[in-house]
Amino acid sequence: SDDGAVRISTLNLVDLAGSESVRHTGATGERQKEGGKINQSLLTLSRVIAGLGQANNTHINFRDSKLTRILQPSLSGNARMAVICCATPSELYLEETRSTLQFASRAKLVKTRAQVNEVLDDRSLIKKLQR
Repeated sequence: SDDGAVRISTLNLVDLAGSESVRHTGATGERQKEGGKINQSLLTLSRVIAGLGQANNTHINFRDSKLTRILQPSLSGNARMAVICCATPSELYLEETRSTLQFASRAKLVKTRAQVNEVLDDRSLIKKLQR
């Protein structure tokens, strides 16, 4: 803009695919370990989302996973959040689909207050404060 302000924003895209149960994927070794870590991060994210959706929750623990630490600024309020969940009608994945839909229901309860983030250089800040 003409007042010397620079708008700052962040975009986080997180693909949580791979959270399927080991019994369905047949993964072993490194893939099984990776699936376990993905599931642990998902569980932590789910707990954080559930806590943020409750009006009376005073402490949210973002420190239990790298994923929630990275997403903390976005989940904490000054952001717009969109969650896209994919589900399958297959009975084989009924539990995963149910879990996904429960996660989506909790995510809908999270309220954020997005504001424009602008950084002003010193001269522009002085000019703005003098108005």
